[in-house]
Amino acid sequence: MFTPSCRVLVSIVVPVFACLLVSCVSLEFDRMTGTAFPPAQTVNGQAVTLGTVFNDAGISLDVEEDDTAIQPLNIAQDECISDAELSTVENGHRHLSLFPASACPFAFCNTYHLYGAVVDHYGEVLDVCVPEFVLGKMWQGHTRSAFAVFYRANTIRTDGAAYFRTTAHEIGHALNLHHSDGDGTSIMTQSDDLTGDPVYRFSEQSRDHLANHPGQCKFPGAVAAAPFTWVVNDHAAWAHPQEELTITDCQ
Repeated sequence: MFTPSCRVLVSIVVPVFACLLVSCVSLEFDRMTGTAFPPAQTVNGQAVTLGTVFNDAGISLDVEEDDTAIQPLNIAQDECISDAELSTVENGHRHLSLFPASACPFAFCNTYHLYGAVVDHYGEVLDVCVPEFVLGKMWQGHTRSAFAVFYRANTIRTDGAAYFRTTAHEIGHALNLHHSDGDGTSIMTQSDDLTGDPVYRFSEQSRDHLANHPGQCKFPGAVAAAPFTWVVNDHAAWAHPQEELTITDCQ
């Protein structure tokens, strides 16, 4: 029988060993009133969730559906929420730190933090409001620490599969994956670039990045995280015709 001190030790050791096997990211997921979180999908009779998609790629993603009653901003229905306004939503509702939590002094013990918000507005493209054009975005590019999904877009409101895939796609950006890391059907492939039926998995190239590249080049947050598009040489060596990348050692 364990003593109380042993129970404490076990409670610490179990998550540490879990993160030795796969890398841990905690997603704090909020939404505005009148919206819904992305629904799980079913493939070959099996439930597919955000957690299973990322766990399959070597990232243990813990999704906490948190605040479900954020009030929409006072902007016209046909106008877009700006990046600055998204930051206001994040600053007013985010509880998780930009810094990772750690159960020991080593990086492999870290749980990295990500914030997501489902907002009942359209989203901007390069600071220009184009309703219905953009479904989601990771707007905190320097730390890759937050993303939004735009529920006002008809595709998000009416197509659960597209909504789910968009959310996984934006989380992929937060892990420093790019559109060119897709393979025509996988999660990072943009809808306009699909060459077949979309699937709920990452390409081999994306999986290689998630499994093998340094933590600063993939995990979100404020511990020397490389900004979006800063990648190691092995990542930049892959074909990226859609992005201009900066090579760094991410150390």
